[in-house]
Amino acid sequence: MGILLIIFIALGAAGLLLQGLMYTKQFNLNLGIRVLNTVLGLIIAYITFTSFPEGETIRKSIAAALGISAVVGLAISLMQRKALVGRLLLTLSVLVGLGFLYVGM
Repeated sequence: MGILLIIFIALGAAGLLLQGLMYTKQFNLNLGIRVLNTVLGLIIAYITFTSFPEGETIRKSIAAALGISAVVGLAISLMQRKALVGRLLLTLSVLVGLGFLYVGM
């Protein structure tokens, strides 16, 4: 139980930190922050996907869709650096994924 709590706290702190950095003026156009957000979104989606039992197909599909939205958000950010849609998809992936992981809906 102790290591799992540490991982959850670390994921939450990393998610909030990376979201804050992505929307600050200094790191706004930094591609590295967006790649880290994508990797974090994929990690969260993977942990959420594997935490549900086999019969929870809808919840597993939502977790997979959050991971896909992270990749789509990065692809949009690569094509147009100033596109707000890419950043919003990354934010959706990370923050909703964390909420989905913590609450388990």
